Amino acid sequence: MDLTDKVAVITGASRGLGAGLAGRFLERGLRVAACARHRPQLAGDEAKLLTQAADVTDAEAMEQLCAAAVSRFGRVDLWINNAGLLAPIGPLRENDPAQFALHIQVNVTGVFNGSRAFTRHVYERGGAGVLLNISSGAARNAYAGWSAYCAGKAAVERMSEAIALEEADSGVRVHAVAPGIIDTDMQSLIRSCTPEQFPRVQKFLDLKAKDAFSSPGFVADRMLELAFDPAAADTPVLTTLPLEHG
Repeated sequence: MDLTDKVAVITGASRGLGAGLAGRFLERGLRVAACARHRPQLAGDEAKLLTQAADVTDAEAMEQLCAAAVSRFGRVDLWINNAGLLAPIGPLRENDPAQFALHIQVNVTGVFNGSRAFTRHVYERGGAGVLLNISSGAARNAYAGWSAYCAGKAAVERMSEAIALEEADSGVRVHAVAPGIIDTDMQSLIRSCTPEQFPRVQKFLDLKAKDAFSSPGFVADRMLELAFDPAAADTPVLTTLPLEHG
């Protein structure tokens, strides 16, 4: 697996999985362009790191992020649409419409904007590129209290499959990746829910008690394998990463 001079863009990189991916990629020698609504504060070799404040719901901001990465590093090989929300949580009848609309803007339109910027870049420069859209088991299994999250992630998976068909001859390989359970701020939010908000909260409390999480570093390594190991080239568009402690 040759990672020499590979360039990755990661959205939602100020904390959680995104920050973990960025840190691990830098350790592995990649050059990284990372964004979040507020400029990510990441440690690493400044010659290999570009950070920007960029809102994924703004299509022009994603185009500018891609252009900045190309200007700094010459190209983008891997784009990871990681930015996402969990809220609103609770029965749909109690969800705030504005909060639901924001959720879809970030979790679905944000993936559209990032995917569009990257596929345009690869189409124009020629060659190959890998697009990884962060999904979830909630895309394939309904959870009471997560109607927005389930809907958004299901949309990401169908979108990813459509992009894969569209770009089959352009050099872009696309995957919607369910990364497993990582102990991030999102997990803390889940564990803070009442059973009335989220009936399956006990499952996540039990995972915390057992410390049965995958680490960001483990997930990052599996994503690099998916993107750059030639043996992974035939992996299905919809894929679930193995558990670190499975």
